[in-house]
Amino acid sequence: MRPPSTRDSGVLAVLVSNAVAPVGVLFLGWAPAALFGVFVAEIAAVLCWTLVKIPFAAKRPNNTIGDDDRLFGPLQAKRGSVSLSGPLPECYPRNVPTLLIAAFLLVPLELAVAFVAFGLTDPVVTDEVAGQILLGGVGVFVGRGVETLTSYFAAGGYRDHSARSVLLPPFKLLFAVGLLMFVFGPFAVELENDVFLVVLVGLKLLYDLRALQLERSEKRGVFYRLYGSEETEIEPVPVEEPKRAPTYRTTPARAVAITDAAYQSLRYTVTSGVLWCYGVAAALVFFGAWAFALAPLALAAAFGTLRGASRYLASGPVEFRSYGDVLVVHDALLDEPQARLERDAVTDVSVSTDAVDRLFGTETVRFETGVDTSPDVQLTVPDPEEVRDDDANANHPMTVPHVEDAAAMLAAFDGGGETEAETAPETEAETAPETETEAGTEAGSETPVPSRNG
Repeated sequence: MRPPSTRDSGVLAVLVSNAVAPVGVLFLGWAPAALFGVFVAEIAAVLCWTLVKIPFAAKRPNNTIGDDDRLFGPLQAKRGSVSLSGPLPECYPRNVPTLLIAAFLLVPLELAVAFVAFGLTDPVVTDEVAGQILLGGVGVFVGRGVETLTSYFAAGGYRDHSARSVLLPPFKLLFAVGLLMFVFGPFAVELENDVFLVVLVGLKLLYDLRALQLERSEKRGVFYRLYGSEETEIEPVPVEEPKRAPTYRTTPARAVAITDAAYQSLRYTVTSGVLWCYGVAAALVFFGAWAFALAPLALAAAFGTLRGASRYLASGPVEFRSYGDVLVVHDALLDEPQARLERDAVTDVSVSTDAVDRLFGTETVRFETGVDTSPDVQLTVPDPEEVRDDDANANHPMTVPHVEDAAAMLAAFDGGGETEAETAPETEAETAPETETEAGTEAGSETPVPSRNG
């Protein structure tokens, strides 16, 4: 007999754990409130394990967070991964925005909706019922954990998902369980009729089986068309970087990058919706509620810190490498190229200075192209075969911040300069000039390769 695969083991664990509460209600005399309580516990368990899955999802999310989103855009645009010790796969910094949104917004919201639906059944929760809910909750938590470890990690399911597609199962489960509790819950609790309990258990089992079937089927249901699935997410493609040595390198100095992050952090809190936090704090102070005024200020500080961190990671540890006809953005922390721009695709170049540039005597260079970077927004998600490929090598507009010598960078990107590999041997091979005239002539004709690694 063939032993079950790791993916099948996870499915079996979910089905067995979900059977704990129905068996208890139908055969062990558990109260109907225990069944609904375990339903809520299952939603909490799925949400918990979803947060564990998000950092390791390998695909890129196909959503409407554009690169111009100041808060989350720079983080989600990141390419590359971070290796972890032990059996865990690589985690991806681009999944951090989805993780934050899920942990601080979606998960609390879903749990609140689940508890409201549970409260609508008017349950009577005694110590005995609480114990039954706890027992069933532990069962579903362990079952979902086994499913996560086997199907998602051991069987490599994380390669098929993005951080966004991982969030679909909790939404579907909340909708199904909430509908069951809203429609049948009051009757089951009030009448304590076995017929209602059997119907509830049967419908929940049908939902579990249907959800497992859709995961292995090519058919697309309503949720998949409205939200998408792992098939509609973007398979990542690496950015192509020339194999030759660059003719020019530049990266903002650390002091400049930190100052820029702090400046952008403060600027974001006063030029976005976060400004309302200052207004609420001022109103609370005006009415004498000094202690309560700290809450909106802390919220503004949290958003500002997130903006500053995303800004620093986007431009601080990044090196801009010019290969004459190609400009490549290379992340030094992740050791991964982030974007590339071909010289022939540039339609306009502008050089400007912001407050940080004026403080440190640097300039910011902006290259415009004809590529539209705004995200596509439509009512339904396209079919998997219609999903666009990763645009890793598209010529998107590019900004090179805080350059010490913008003229040298533009000259290198325009095709001037020699490669660093070519220049070094020539320098070592130079001999002392025989006459002062020859020395002066050589000094005047030599073209040093510009390099800015500050």
